[in-house]
Amino acid sequence: MEVCRQRLRKKKFVNQLKINSTVSASFVLMVLFTLVLLTGCKSPKLVDSEQYRKFLDAGPVMPVLDRDALLQAQVADDIYRVVIGDVLTLHLPSVLTSVSPQYLDEITNYSCRVSKQGEITLPIVGQIKVAGKDLDEIEQLIIKAYYPKYVPDRPSIIAQVAEYHTQSVSIIGAVNAAGTYRLRNDEMSLIALLMKAGGIVGDGASAITIKKTNAQGGQEPLILPVKGFSIPFADIALAKGDIVEVEPLTPEVFTVIGLVRRPGAFPYPSESQYNVFQAIAFAGGVNDVADPQYIRVYRMNEAGEIIDATFKLDGEGIANASTVKIRPGDVVSLEQTSRTKSRLMFAEVFKFNFGMASGVQYRYLQGRDTTTRE
Repeated sequence: MEVCRQRLRKKKFVNQLKINSTVSASFVLMVLFTLVLLTGCKSPKLVDSEQYRKFLDAGPVMPVLDRDALLQAQVADDIYRVVIGDVLTLHLPSVLTSVSPQYLDEITNYSCRVSKQGEITLPIVGQIKVAGKDLDEIEQLIIKAYYPKYVPDRPSIIAQVAEYHTQSVSIIGAVNAAGTYRLRNDEMSLIALLMKAGGIVGDGASAITIKKTNAQGGQEPLILPVKGFSIPFADIALAKGDIVEVEPLTPEVFTVIGLVRRPGAFPYPSESQYNVFQAIAFAGGVNDVADPQYIRVYRMNEAGEIIDATFKLDGEGIANASTVKIRPGDVVSLEQTSRTKSRLMFAEVFKFNFGMASGVQYRYLQGRDTTTRE
């Protein structure tokens, strides 16, 4: 009989524990629900029209192209023009090289070097200026120098470059064979130098910087973007001592952080264009428990300032979130708000209480407490 009384008292005690646990959990849930109602109403400030304009004008930061400098530096034509130090071979009648030639119709090969003054010296007529002129122009100058003053008939003249003067230029960075190269005058261009260096590496390049030199001690470098990762925007004329730096291609990425399932950095192919919802999808979607309703996108402008804009995910506000395009380098953030913090706290406490209630079994067997806790 006494054992039966003990069992009844214990059963009553266990039932009271269950009731107290249920009441306690319900009380906690009620408090949390009240907190959600009280704090969940606060919301971030959505982007206004002025901030949105700044946001659209920002990023990604691209190389600044000085178009005036580019036009001045571009290769004018592909015709070779003689420079100081070149050696010319002239094929001309012997009568032009001697006062009393043995054979009037004999052709003589006459060699001469372009002097520091840009001139060559010819028999009988003396110096004529040839630097900066192409071979056809030089032939016409020689003919005019002899005809009709020294010969009655117009002579036939052929000019050739027997030895080219070369100049040193350097190339470094993302090319297959960086180094210093000696180039002929008709090779003093960016594309010719890239060919000498074996071209841009397979991974590509983002920009090419040309550090030019002049008699005044240098000038601002010329920066060129690269088309297709391996072709310069334009062919630029080079000068002695110039240094060309090919900047390696840094893969474009965007970053998603905050209340998403798999935050991280993700590739942004050049031919693609993503909106904010696609960016969130790359990160596995939103955290369902937190259920964020706002998204903030950060990007940098040309001045190095961080510009941000906040949008509502349901499309309300100045811009529908589904139409907001992200750009390479953007950081997409689903940040905490009072509402998301309350929801996460509610879920954590509810999980704790539910687990405590469901994981404890109260037993009393033969006068011994055999309670188990999972």
